[in-house]
Amino acid sequence: MRDKVFIIGGGPSLKNFDFNRLKDEDTIVTNVAVFDVPNPDYFITVDYTFLQKVKSRLKKFQRLEMKKVFIVGMHHNFMREVDDVFIDLKHKILYDLSLFNMIVQAKREDGIGYTFDDFRTGINSGYCALQLAIILGYKEIYLLGMDLTPQRETHYHHLYFRSKRTFDKLLKKYSEFFRQGISQVAEERPDIKIYSCSSVSSLNDLIPYVPLERIGKEDDR
Repeated sequence: MRDKVFIIGGGPSLKNFDFNRLKDEDTIVTNVAVFDVPNPDYFITVDYTFLQKVKSRLKKFQRLEMKKVFIVGMHHNFMREVDDVFIDLKHKILYDLSLFNMIVQAKREDGIGYTFDDFRTGINSGYCALQLAIILGYKEIYLLGMDLTPQRETHYHHLYFRSKRTFDKLLKKYSEFFRQGISQVAEERPDIKIYSCSSVSSLNDLIPYVPLERIGKEDDR
């Protein structure tokens, strides 16, 4: 494992990005980005409906050789664990997590934890990827596609069909979690550097911005 890792989300800023530029980098991918980034090291999601959204690609997902991490948000009052089976009472879903080789139960959504026993979700997969990178010990973390701001489109792909109005409200909440977590890391772990690679990210007043054009070059900063 190297000190530097790239986290790939789904923001529109990644539209037309050449993901092959990441083929020699350590990467943590979230949701649909798993099908675009070559040879990812980790896949992570907190969204069980991801499996339903990519139902036609599940065989391909299964064949991908990487660490597949599922985060169970046990801080939600509608989640239950019965005999090692997770049940979502809100959506009436019995989780089948057989495609994943690592299951993490998260009991909090805010802040940053430094162990898997203290994992925080930020209620979205991108935040979970940031949390994972910190726990794994990466010191340089680059956020790609973490736009966290309303735009004309919700994602760089078209596999998620959600009301834009609803999604825009969620983005504000996601951004608040990111800002809180990143500020905590800056105070408690100044040895960890976090960079934004989205020109439109709501985090660009908080962390340094590195243009996508420089990704894959020797000096990313």
